[in-house]
Amino acid sequence: MGFSGGESVLSTYQTRTMKKLLIASAIIATFAAPQAFAQAKNFEGFSVGLNINANSSDTDITNTGGFVKATGQTSTNASVQAQYNLALGSAFVLGLGGAFEMGDADLGSSGTTFSGKRKNAYSVFIAPGIALDDSWLIYGKVASIAASFETTGAAIFTGKTDTTGIGYGIGFQKMLNKNVYLQAEFMQNKYNDKTIVTTLTTQAKAEARAFSFGVGYKF
Repeated sequence: MGFSGGESVLSTYQTRTMKKLLIASAIIATFAAPQAFAQAKNFEGFSVGLNINANSSDTDITNTGGFVKATGQTSTNASVQAQYNLALGSAFVLGLGGAFEMGDADLGSSGTTFSGKRKNAYSVFIAPGIALDDSWLIYGKVASIAASFETTGAAIFTGKTDTTGIGYGIGFQKMLNKNVYLQAEFMQNKYNDKTIVTTLTTQAKAEARAFSFGVGYKF
């Protein structure tokens, strides 16, 4: 619906951003003294986790009949994640994984005029990190994100659509023992502008921030 060019540009941006993050992490790992870090092997392997997310969203809804802006809308939900960490040297860790949100997140509201939800959100990500000692890992993350938007209220602002975008953030893991870990993370997510299916071609533009805290198990 006229958005293929924008999504192609975003895809190129995602690729470049991921490459830059990998290069920066590799440089840090190369110049860091190995004796300052514990074995990255402590973090290597497949893991699953459950997170509680505190979300904050800013959403613009526009069409030929009007404009609504919802800023700082907050909500909470949960997510599950699966990830594989590969140890590269004594300190560098490369994580690859995916996550799926359980429960909706608010996009914002403006009285009875507009109310929106983000549904079925998921992501695939790359997460290079540095082992600070035998139990602490700090990492960066770049994610390809997707979700469904559903809006209700006045007829000119009602509709639904699927959209994609990019997310980036930082986090850490703390190993409690050789299998169980705690995780905290902050992500900034930006979704593509997307036309909601209505006769007035209402368009949604959304950004979201999420702070998550969770527990996981490494096999």
